Amino acid sequence: MIERTDFVSENLPVDIEKKLKKFCRQARGDILLMTTLAGSGHPGGSMSSLEIFSILWSQANINPANPGESGRDRIVISHGHTSPAVYAVLGRLNFFDLEDALISFRMAGSHFEGHIERSIPGIELTTGNLGQGFSAGCGLALADRSSGIKNNVWIVTGDGEQQKGQNSEARRFASKEKLKNLTVIVDNNGLQISGKTDDVMSIDLRAEYLSSGWDVVEIDGHNLAEIYRVVRPDRERE
Repeated sequence: MIERTDFVSENLPVDIEKKLKKFCRQARGDILLMTTLAGSGHPGGSMSSLEIFSILWSQANINPANPGESGRDRIVISHGHTSPAVYAVLGRLNFFDLEDALISFRMAGSHFEGHIERSIPGIELTTGNLGQGFSAGCGLALADRSSGIKNNVWIVTGDGEQQKGQNSEARRFASKEKLKNLTVIVDNNGLQISGKTDDVMSIDLRAEYLSSGWDVVEIDGHNLAEIYRVVRPDRERE
């Protein structure tokens, strides 16, 4: 059992970090099993974002027994093809029976499709065309704030998605609306389906976000303690 902190602790407790490291090793096995049995899928991207997913879903204010509860924190996954990692993390955190995902991933009639869908407990956004998660997350953050809900919204995206113009508009929109409960995490691994991101469409991500008024922090995306530290909500802004 991995204890949930709701990010109250300033740093990731050492005992929880140790458990999460084991959790991630097991989840990597789940990813390989799922994609091997299906004969398809995206194990690379899934493993790239695995630690990010593990920190968010294990520590945020989301109840596996009632994932649709009003007032919950929201985790929006924009690069939906990382579904094997999403299913592995959610299954191991008891949002559903992990075995169902392992044996039916990408099979005809299965809910555990290649891109995540809202029919799966814990999923906020059905993904299709990449690059839309940022905008959708902004909408969720604004809607919750308008309803008087004080929660946190994390959006996880791939770096290849950031080349799309919709993300530029979302960055400016979030700044204009002062969505202080919103955090965007870009898995900047330098790869997308067509090859290296710099070869496909080179962009300076740091400069793009800074120019839109964002605070930017760069970390090792596999270091659990660092991920916890930077995704933890800024208590002074709440």
